[in-house]
Amino acid sequence: MRRTLVLLVAPLSVSFSQELFLEKVEVKAKSEVFTEMEVRESFAKDPGEALSESEGVWKLRKGGIANDVVIRGFSGRNLNVLFDGARIYNACPNRMDPPLFHVDFAEVKSIEVIKGAFDVRNYGSLGGTINIKTLEPKRGFHGKFNIGVGSFSYFNPSLNLSYATDKVYGLAGYSYRYSKPYKTGEGKRFTEYPTGMNAYKDSEKDSTAFSINTAWAKLGFKPAKDSAVELSYTAQRARDVLYPYLMMDSPKDDSDRLNLRLKWASLKVTAYYSYVDHLMNNEKRVNTMFMETSAKSMTYGTKVEYELNNLAVGLEAFLWNWKSVTEMRGMMTSIQSTIPDVDTTDLGIFGEYRKKVNDKTKLVAGLRLDTTETKADKGKANTSLYYAYHNTRDTSERDTYPSGNLQLTYSLGKETELFAGIGYSVRVPDAQERYFALDRMGSQSDWVGNPNLKPSKNTEIDLGVKVKNPKLNLTATLFYSFVKDYITVYNQDKVNPVTLIGTGTQARSYANVDAQLYGGEAKATFAVTETLFLKGGVSYVKGKKDTDPAKNITDEDIAEIPPLKGRLALRYDTGVYFGEVETVAQATQNKVDSDLNETKTSGWAIVNLKTGGEYKNYRITAGVQNLFDKFYYEHLSYLRDPFSSGVKIPGPGRSFYLNLSYVF
Repeated sequence: MRRTLVLLVAPLSVSFSQELFLEKVEVKAKSEVFTEMEVRESFAKDPGEALSESEGVWKLRKGGIANDVVIRGFSGRNLNVLFDGARIYNACPNRMDPPLFHVDFAEVKSIEVIKGAFDVRNYGSLGGTINIKTLEPKRGFHGKFNIGVGSFSYFNPSLNLSYATDKVYGLAGYSYRYSKPYKTGEGKRFTEYPTGMNAYKDSEKDSTAFSINTAWAKLGFKPAKDSAVELSYTAQRARDVLYPYLMMDSPKDDSDRLNLRLKWASLKVTAYYSYVDHLMNNEKRVNTMFMETSAKSMTYGTKVEYELNNLAVGLEAFLWNWKSVTEMRGMMTSIQSTIPDVDTTDLGIFGEYRKKVNDKTKLVAGLRLDTTETKADKGKANTSLYYAYHNTRDTSERDTYPSGNLQLTYSLGKETELFAGIGYSVRVPDAQERYFALDRMGSQSDWVGNPNLKPSKNTEIDLGVKVKNPKLNLTATLFYSFVKDYITVYNQDKVNPVTLIGTGTQARSYANVDAQLYGGEAKATFAVTETLFLKGGVSYVKGKKDTDPAKNITDEDIAEIPPLKGRLALRYDTGVYFGEVETVAQATQNKVDSDLNETKTSGWAIVNLKTGGEYKNYRITAGVQNLFDKFYYEHLSYLRDPFSSGVKIPGPGRSFYLNLSYVF
């Protein structure tokens, strides 16, 4: 079933008792609403970290910021990330800069998360879609100033100003985020955990963990009723972002997003451009062999949608260009086009039908057809490396494929609702998975894409129930996904005797295998009294893949599958002030991929406290995360190659934070 989570960022919060039963009712999906209270109440540095506090979602931590999300075991390119319906892709081959990194909380109105294979309106939604909706001005002149401070020199001021009439509107905003490396429960900075050649220089162990400036603006014109023309632009400039679990850090990551949106009655048109310029190197490490990668990602496209009664039809087209160059200097110098200027071009058409069949039954049916081409620059592609490990010199591929879903919701009286859905979605291998190539020096394993990869196909079934009455709000979902040609990392033996820089006989590469992911999530809020609430949630996923000893795939466990997660909280909330104590726990994860040297992670539990209140136009929240300074590792603090340092990074120790807002 298409499950949608909406994280709202509002100027003023409603009380928790009002939140408990606030629901956005749509035929096409179910929605959960999270106000700004739940964003600013936590010590989250980015949307990826904030979303991980919901059921069915985990985060992949690399350092102090730039957390990637995992939804029901699907991560990376298996998830779709959009901004107001437009695309922005990471440039770093190791996702130092996941798409969610390129937005600031202060710019966000809401975050919609669709879990599963139930999105036909957007290309590539194999395991889910995340759509960030940015702020919209309200009539009149308004502003909001927020300042957040916390442990480890965290500092985050932001300002939004807007003005709107019946015909024109505009807004502008700015945010700055800064921190030093956090300390773990052992009292060590996270920069103290990498060792050997990947260890940080002494002078860098207490340096800047991240410094990020983000600015945005939006202008709109409404020439007639139900019509609008809107132009928006966001620029982000990130400096000195540390990634201790990787071999390199990022001295620079610049991104630009430009959107043009048109609306005329039932017709909507979006045109967009995005660009990411990413640099990473190991100049802060003790490694005597210098390594640096310069990567660029550029996307432009359009989407046209038309709604007629219960039917929505549309067309989507975009071009994504991705390229990176890696330089290695040691006994000799090597400069290689690791991602050889690859174009991914897609053209898709879709239709979605939504119908309230009767007072008890709602229906959603969607269908989509795409044709996608991935094409590398032959003059830059290392076809010798492809041939050495995959017996091919191909540099282009076209894939044409359908996707679709069927969803039903049935009401059992006023309090209980059942839902069921079956979805089929597809995603094409990206430029890195097909055409990445790094010929490493000496006997080290090379890193190479696989031009022979097939698209991954996810067939998913969801079943769930929702109960809502004056005392209880409960939602529970079970899911099962069979992924044909799931893309996994593996160790590929050399098959052709090609002369290369290094003398290695094996490469890290990508293979298609059939896989299964299944599990579920549940969340509930119980009103003990009018002001006292008990909240809880649980999430679980298990992943298995077919083995293939001939390809050195001997472990059936899928890598980077998070463990069982649970939350329990008691909250006192009058609508003016609140207090909450929360316990977050994860079980031991021993289902790991030994082929990739993934190791067991022990279970853990931490306690968080938070409190706050509102007075006129002011609002203050304060909290302590990891109250008892627990030392622990999250399972997804591990990352496989390429560029992994092989080091697990512990979670933050005891952390204090304070947020103050003024709205006018």
